[in-house]
Amino acid sequence: MSADAGVFMDLHSHWLMNGHYLRHPLSRSRPDPLPFGPFGNRVDLDGALRGGVGCVTFAAYAPLSPLFWVPRSEATLAQIRTFYRVARESGGRLRPVRTGTEARSAAADGVVAGVLSVEGGHSLDGNPAMLDAFAELGVRSLTLVHFVANDLGDASESARKPWSGLSPLGRVVVSRLRSLRILPDVAHLSDDGVEQVLGLAGGPVITSHTGMRALVDRPRNLPDGLARGIARSGGVAGIILFPPFLYGRSVLRQPLDRFLDHVCHAAWVMGPAHVAVGSDMDGYTWTPRGIGGYSDWPVLGDGLARRGFSAGEVEGILGGNALRVLDA
Repeated sequence: MSADAGVFMDLHSHWLMNGHYLRHPLSRSRPDPLPFGPFGNRVDLDGALRGGVGCVTFAAYAPLSPLFWVPRSEATLAQIRTFYRVARESGGRLRPVRTGTEARSAAADGVVAGVLSVEGGHSLDGNPAMLDAFAELGVRSLTLVHFVANDLGDASESARKPWSGLSPLGRVVVSRLRSLRILPDVAHLSDDGVEQVLGLAGGPVITSHTGMRALVDRPRNLPDGLARGIARSGGVAGIILFPPFLYGRSVLRQPLDRFLDHVCHAAWVMGPAHVAVGSDMDGYTWTPRGIGGYSDWPVLGDGLARRGFSAGEVEGILGGNALRVLDA
């Protein structure tokens, strides 16, 4: 990436699960020993530096399984401690940051900026005071739900929707986020819940990793009306690289063109200034063909340029828009 091409940013990644539970190194990628197995990692510092990915969002995610006996807030805090330990041991190549300005400064110094997020409001264990602890530790966004309803709200792909959107506790949490400078992330939230967050947030709302429902009709993807609401809030939608959300069926590898289709549709609906990339890498096994990891991210810019986006729009979609929201 040329020096004037801006800073690429991934709005959502899952290395922390691999790094914390499987002890995968962040310094380099690790191929999986099994065909299509879950034990490799694509998120790595070597690849990020080669591919010009100057800022990576690391999601702390506490497993929801009833077999997971550790309190979810403790599991989340343990992953956050792993993030800071790995940063200390990175030889200066990973720098924790909290703002877009800090991220740009890190990239200018030739190191990768790391931003913390928490995926799933179940990590609060029902205690809104945990938000203060997360904010103090540098968490900048909170994904309110994951694949099933929790005590904050309903999940988009769960048949059980007890709250008709947000719960009373979810409303309290969303109302507190802005004062703590934590972005509400509505990825995985039901449509009713997203609408309610947009009414409560009082500032930018993001969906960190999603496809567009107009192209793939599944509840997990973002409908046009709510996409416009996120744009009006000043937020962004991060387009995911996970093929089933892009192609509408269970597929292993598909060409990158369908990802570009989703970016183009989001830009048409929201405006290019409100579109980002949230890869969700290391949260699944497959990526589109041509994207093996961060070292391949320049091909995203090449593809967007072929679709007619200007150099400034490409810079925004690949990082500048998300960094702007992080500053806001």
